[in-house]
Amino acid sequence: MKTIKNQIKLVKEKTDNLIKNFSKEHWHETPSVLESNLNWQIGHIILANYLHGIASISGANEEYKAKVNIPNFIKYYGPKSDPKAHTDEKPSHEELLEMYDFTFSTIYKGIENLSLDDLENKTEIPNPAATTKYEALLLLSQHQSWHNGQIAVLNRVLNS
Repeated sequence: MKTIKNQIKLVKEKTDNLIKNFSKEHWHETPSVLESNLNWQIGHIILANYLHGIASISGANEEYKAKVNIPNFIKYYGPKSDPKAHTDEKPSHEELLEMYDFTFSTIYKGIENLSLDDLENKTEIPNPAATTKYEALLLLSQHQSWHNGQIAVLNRVLNS
């Protein structure tokens, strides 16, 4: 259990380090070579982490859903969304960062009392990519790591 918690903390630290030097002006900039931007990347991470680290572990979280509009996040940041669409409707970078931190604090609370046996239980809601809570948490850190790579490339393209 300690290993999974550490992986999640480490992947968040990596993301934090990657995004801390992005200027507000670059958050919506979408280079044609990538067809992505930082606003979409962080929004997508929030959405995926809700699925893998919150809903799959403890079920739908009403406190979370009161602060993060999940249907809008699916529209703006889901796998089939267009990073360049709905720019004026999407949360600002400050709002996204607040939701990003809230997502992780909710994840940490939810996994704090999980036992090793709990990890073998099925996810609380159907998860298309994971059957057990262990798989969902493992996928959280793997998925965010993939996006960290995309964020690093995005930063390089925007600052070259």
